[in-house]
Amino acid sequence: MNCLSWNCRGLGSLRAVRLFGDLLKSRNPDFVFLSETLVETKVIKKLSEKFGFFDYFAIDKVGRGGGLAIMWKRTIDCRVVNHSINYIDVHIMNRSNVDWRLTCFYGLPERNRRHDSWNLIRSLVKHDNIMWCIYGDFNNMLFVTDKSGSHGHPQSLLDGFKAAIEDSSLVELDLTGVNSHHDPILLELFNSEFSRKQFRFKFENTWLHEPSFREEVSNQWKEIPRMHLLPKLMSISSFMAKWGRNFFHKFRDKVKKQKAILNELIDRSDEEGVRCYFGERRKLEELLLHEEQYWKQRAKAFWLTEGDTNSKFFHATTSKRKKSNFISHLVNNENEIISSHDDMCREAVEYFKSVFTGANSSSVNVDDEVDRVISDAQNEKAYI
Repeated sequence: MNCLSWNCRGLGSLRAVRLFGDLLKSRNPDFVFLSETLVETKVIKKLSEKFGFFDYFAIDKVGRGGGLAIMWKRTIDCRVVNHSINYIDVHIMNRSNVDWRLTCFYGLPERNRRHDSWNLIRSLVKHDNIMWCIYGDFNNMLFVTDKSGSHGHPQSLLDGFKAAIEDSSLVELDLTGVNSHHDPILLELFNSEFSRKQFRFKFENTWLHEPSFREEVSNQWKEIPRMHLLPKLMSISSFMAKWGRNFFHKFRDKVKKQKAILNELIDRSDEEGVRCYFGERRKLEELLLHEEQYWKQRAKAFWLTEGDTNSKFFHATTSKRKKSNFISHLVNNENEIISSHDDMCREAVEYFKSVFTGANSSSVNVDDEVDRVISDAQNEKAYI
């Protein structure tokens, strides 16, 4: 999911609309926040429809200035929680069930009103467990280096904004390539669309045998912007899963190359050739051992302390487990076949409700009832 913030400084001209369209085409954001639109709500409605956004929310300009707007695509489940002429507060529900809060903020530009902006930030803090991100154009700076030009920025304003950030328990995200507060800001959410059905991360022990694994994971962890632990773990899990897929393909290539090297050395009878042959064979044996560990973990054959280097057994065990754990359809009491995932879930819930909440359930022996449920489940296995 990508969220774009842009201080457009007016959307009332054809030139500004073209710039906006080009920005959307190049960045393809799922959510857009616009500040200083300088237009009325009806203009935002037309733009939202023109550029294919599912819905929008806008705040009219005040006099000759101001105006805020947000737009989002159909893939985003967004709800506006609160708003004013300086911010729009939304609650975003993800498919991964990791809900979060986004505050689209536009700070007061007048220096003598900066205190009002700082206090507004403090007032937006909510003491709950939901993740919160606030972004936009604050019309403030944290460091002297944030300002270009020969004129300095008053230290009192730097300290005041910094105090507001610290009082709100906020942490500044790392920015890349932003030179001006009027440049668009693209907020990228790492792996925000995960769900159990879409992504199940499994760590492979054999990865640890690859010398570059720890270093690459460590570097990736450092590159991820500061955020809450859960999304950071989800992001690094995605990286390791992708790394693992590439590693497995490269791993098979290594085995093939190692066998080819042995084939070239097998006919040599000189001392150097024999030494090289046994050295390369040890490398092949190590690769095959890693492959065995890979399939052993996937097959969950923990009872086997030593396996043969031929991995057919582990392939077969893994395939058998996958086949036996997969339910393709169920048959209900009316002998109707149910194959939809959601329908099967509902049928299972209703079945066990009828078992344990029936009219005579209180008089049924629990052990006998459990045995009957297990027996019924085994009978239904004929339809797997």
